[in-house]
Amino acid sequence: MTANKIFRFKLSDEIMELITQFAKTYQHADRHAYKEAWQQWTTNQQEIVGSEIARLKHLGYDGDVLDKMFKAGRYYFRSKTTTPAPAPAPAALVKTDDGEKRRRGYYVLNPDILRDMDAHITAQMNQHDFKPAKGFDQFCEHHKDLLRREIARLIQIPIATEKIAEKIKKTYKNRYFILSQH
Repeated sequence: MTANKIFRFKLSDEIMELITQFAKTYQHADRHAYKEAWQQWTTNQQEIVGSEIARLKHLGYDGDVLDKMFKAGRYYFRSKTTTPAPAPAPAALVKTDDGEKRRRGYYVLNPDILRDMDAHITAQMNQHDFKPAKGFDQFCEHHKDLLRREIARLIQIPIATEKIAEKIKKTYKNRYFILSQH
Protein backbone atom coordinates (compact mmCIF):
# COMPACT_ATOMS: atom_id res chain seq x y z
CA MET A 1 0.00 0.00 0.00
CA THR A 2 1.44 3.36 -0.99
CA ALA A 3 1.36 6.29 1.40
CA ASN A 4 -1.02 9.13 0.64
CA LYS A 5 0.61 12.17 -0.88
CA ILE A 6 0.27 15.20 1.39
CA PHE A 7 -1.02 18.39 -0.22
CA ARG A 8 -1.45 20.48 2.93
CA PHE A 9 1.42 20.43 5.41
CA LYS A 10 0.42 21.48 8.91
CA LEU A 11 2.67 22.68 11.69
CA SER A 12 2.60 20.60 14.88
CA ASP A 13 0.34 21.74 17.72
CA GLU A 14 3.35 22.40 19.94
CA ILE A 15 5.08 24.74 17.47
CA MET A 16 1.78 26.44 16.60
CA GLU A 17 1.26 27.25 20.27
CA LEU A 18 4.75 28.73 20.58
CA ILE A 19 4.39 30.74 17.36
CA THR A 20 1.00 32.02 18.51
CA GLN A 21 2.49 33.20 21.81
CA PHE A 22 5.33 34.92 19.96
CA ALA A 23 2.95 36.51 17.43
CA LYS A 24 0.68 37.82 20.19
CA THR A 25 3.66 39.31 22.03
CA TYR A 26 4.78 41.20 18.91
CA GLN A 27 1.29 41.76 17.54
CA HIS A 28 1.65 45.54 17.32
CA ALA A 29 5.33 45.69 16.32
CA ASP A 30 6.23 47.10 12.91
CA ARG A 31 7.53 44.62 10.35
CA HIS A 32 11.22 45.39 10.96
CA ALA A 33 10.92 44.96 14.74
CA TYR A 34 8.83 41.82 14.24
CA LYS A 35 11.39 40.29 11.88
CA GLU A 36 14.29 41.12 14.20
CA ALA A 37 12.44 39.60 17.18
CA TRP A 38 11.61 36.56 15.02
CA GLN A 39 15.27 35.94 14.23
CA GLN A 40 16.12 36.15 17.94
CA TRP A 41 13.21 33.87 18.83
CA THR A 42 14.23 31.19 16.29
CA THR A 43 17.75 31.25 17.73
CA ASN A 44 16.40 30.82 21.28
CA GLN A 45 13.99 28.07 20.18
CA GLN A 46 16.57 26.35 17.95
CA GLU A 47 15.91 22.83 19.26
CA ILE A 48 12.12 22.80 18.74
CA VAL A 49 12.37 24.74 15.47
CA GLY A 50 14.95 22.24 14.22
CA SER A 51 12.77 19.27 15.13
CA GLU A 52 9.79 20.84 13.32
CA ILE A 53 11.91 21.42 10.22
CA ALA A 54 13.06 17.78 10.34
CA ARG A 55 9.46 16.55 10.83
CA LEU A 56 8.08 18.47 7.85
CA LYS A 57 11.04 17.52 5.62
CA HIS A 58 10.48 13.86 6.58
CA LEU A 59 6.81 14.19 5.50
CA GLY A 60 7.96 15.48 2.11
CA TYR A 61 7.65 19.25 2.49
CA ASP A 62 10.20 20.81 0.15
CA GLY A 63 9.55 24.48 0.92
CA ASP A 64 11.27 26.78 3.40
CA VAL A 65 9.92 25.67 6.80
CA LEU A 66 11.20 28.77 8.63
CA ASP A 67 9.44 30.97 6.08
CA LYS A 68 6.24 28.92 6.53
CA MET A 69 6.43 29.39 10.31
CA PHE A 70 7.22 33.11 9.97
CA LYS A 71 4.25 33.72 7.66
CA ALA A 72 1.94 31.69 9.91
CA GLY A 73 2.89 33.86 12.89
CA ARG A 74 2.98 37.19 11.08
CA TYR A 75 -0.15 36.84 8.96
CA TYR A 76 -2.37 34.34 10.75
CA PHE A 77 -1.62 33.73 14.42
CA ARG A 78 -0.90 37.39 15.15
CA SER A 79 -4.50 38.40 14.52
CA LYS A 80 -6.10 35.19 15.80
CA THR A 81 -8.25 35.79 18.86
CA THR A 82 -7.94 33.60 21.93
CA THR A 83 -11.55 34.08 23.01
CA PRO A 84 -14.13 31.80 21.44
CA ALA A 85 -16.12 33.34 18.63
CA PRO A 86 -19.87 33.70 19.09
CA ALA A 87 -21.99 31.04 17.45
CA PRO A 88 -22.59 31.86 13.79
CA ALA A 89 -26.02 32.89 12.64
CA PRO A 90 -27.94 30.21 10.76
CA ALA A 91 -27.61 32.18 7.53
CA ALA A 92 -25.61 35.24 6.56
CA LEU A 93 -27.11 38.50 5.37
CA VAL A 94 -26.08 39.42 1.85
CA LYS A 95 -26.36 42.93 0.49
CA THR A 96 -27.50 42.98 -3.14
CA ASP A 97 -26.67 45.56 -5.81
CA ASP A 98 -29.94 47.40 -5.18
CA GLY A 99 -29.09 47.76 -1.47
CA GLU A 100 -31.56 45.13 -0.32
CA LYS A 101 -30.48 42.62 2.33
CA ARG A 102 -31.56 39.02 2.22
CA ARG A 103 -30.41 35.77 3.74
CA ARG A 104 -27.94 33.54 1.96
CA GLY A 105 -28.59 29.91 2.77
CA TYR A 106 -26.27 26.96 3.02
CA TYR A 107 -27.03 24.27 0.48
CA VAL A 108 -26.14 20.65 1.12
CA LEU A 109 -25.43 18.32 -1.76
CA ASN A 110 -27.58 15.23 -2.17
CA PRO A 111 -26.36 12.27 -0.04
CA ASP A 112 -26.13 10.12 -3.21
CA ILE A 113 -23.50 12.39 -4.75
CA LEU A 114 -21.60 12.58 -1.45
CA ARG A 115 -21.58 8.77 -1.20
CA ASP A 116 -20.32 8.44 -4.78
CA MET A 117 -17.64 11.11 -4.18
CA ASP A 118 -16.42 9.21 -1.11
CA ALA A 119 -16.37 5.90 -3.01
CA HIS A 120 -14.48 7.46 -5.92
CA ILE A 121 -11.93 9.17 -3.67
CA THR A 122 -11.38 6.01 -1.60
CA ALA A 123 -10.82 3.93 -4.74
CA GLN A 124 -8.44 6.45 -6.37
CA MET A 125 -6.49 8.07 -3.54
CA ASN A 126 -3.93 5.27 -3.12
CA GLN A 127 -2.64 5.69 -6.67
CA HIS A 128 0.79 7.33 -6.64
CA ASP A 129 -0.16 10.04 -9.14
CA PHE A 130 -3.56 10.92 -7.61
CA LYS A 131 -4.29 14.59 -7.02
CA PRO A 132 -7.65 16.00 -5.87
CA ALA A 133 -7.98 18.18 -9.00
CA LYS A 134 -7.32 15.21 -11.30
CA GLY A 135 -9.67 13.03 -9.23
CA PHE A 136 -12.42 15.64 -9.49
CA ASP A 137 -12.08 15.71 -13.30
CA GLN A 138 -12.32 11.90 -13.40
CA PHE A 139 -15.32 11.96 -11.06
CA CYS A 140 -17.12 14.44 -13.33
CA GLU A 141 -16.32 12.34 -16.40
CA HIS A 142 -17.67 9.12 -14.83
CA HIS A 143 -20.74 10.57 -13.04
CA LYS A 144 -22.28 12.88 -15.65
CA ASP A 145 -25.86 11.73 -15.09
CA LEU A 146 -25.61 12.10 -11.31
CA LEU A 147 -24.09 15.58 -11.71
CA ARG A 148 -26.80 16.65 -14.17
CA ARG A 149 -29.52 15.62 -11.72
CA GLU A 150 -27.78 17.43 -8.85
CA ILE A 151 -27.30 20.60 -10.89
CA ALA A 152 -30.96 20.53 -11.94
CA ARG A 153 -31.98 20.14 -8.28
CA LEU A 154 -29.75 23.02 -7.15
CA ILE A 155 -30.99 25.33 -9.91
CA GLN A 156 -34.51 24.90 -8.48
CA ILE A 157 -33.37 26.28 -5.06
CA PRO A 158 -32.16 28.75 -6.83
CA ILE A 159 -28.39 29.07 -6.87
CA ALA A 160 -26.36 30.90 -9.51
CA THR A 161 -25.05 28.40 -12.07
CA GLU A 162 -21.40 29.42 -11.58
CA LYS A 163 -21.78 28.87 -7.82
CA ILE A 164 -23.06 25.31 -8.37
CA ALA A 165 -19.88 24.14 -10.12
CA GLU A 166 -17.78 25.87 -7.46
CA LYS A 167 -19.81 24.21 -4.67
CA ILE A 168 -19.46 20.71 -6.16
CA LYS A 169 -15.71 21.08 -6.74
CA LYS A 170 -15.10 22.47 -3.25
CA THR A 171 -17.15 19.66 -1.71
CA TYR A 172 -15.10 17.05 -3.59
CA LYS A 173 -11.79 18.54 -2.44
CA ASN A 174 -13.00 18.88 1.16
CA ARG A 175 -14.15 15.27 1.19
CA TYR A 176 -10.73 14.21 -0.15
CA PHE A 177 -9.04 16.10 2.68
CA ILE A 178 -11.30 14.50 5.30
CA LEU A 179 -10.82 10.99 3.91
CA SER A 180 -7.05 11.42 3.58
CA GLN A 181 -6.77 12.22 7.31
CA HIS A 182 -8.01 8.75 8.32
